[in-house]
Amino acid sequence: MQQNILSCPTRTRLGTMGREQRETDIESVYHHMQLITRRANSRSRQLAEPLSTVEHSLLRFIADTPGARATDIAEAFSLNRSTVSRQVGTLLDLGYAAYDDSEAGRGRVLELTKLGQERLNASAAVHRAAVIERLEGWSEEQISDFAEALERYNEADSQ
Repeated sequence: MQQNILSCPTRTRLGTMGREQRETDIESVYHHMQLITRRANSRSRQLAEPLSTVEHSLLRFIADTPGARATDIAEAFSLNRSTVSRQVGTLLDLGYAAYDDSEAGRGRVLELTKLGQERLNASAAVHRAAVIERLEGWSEEQISDFAEALERYNEADSQ
């Protein structure tokens, strides 16, 4: 019988977990999330034309949010509009994004250019390959449990 990756025989279940163990585990989660981020940044630099973390994040948001405007990005990322304006300006200068002038109304709608989509796809492929490699040897149940835990963790930001 395979062990659930979200439990450990040396720990008690969350309901009876001692405060010290909980704090230790939370610190471990934080530490491992930092490692994931650092490794992702390192992987990005291996590309011939790497995207920065900011560029990748903004391009992903634009790709996933049809009709996105700079104000939408500022709100979603809790950033000042002037900060987002500079970052969007960089994407425009690099040719990764453009304004969709066919859209009328308040704010200018952003869209990825062909080059922006290519760069985002290349960046995502590198990161996806790393995930696939790291999950090699995990059971379907372990991967499913991990995915559910990550979804639950990320849902806290959307509430």
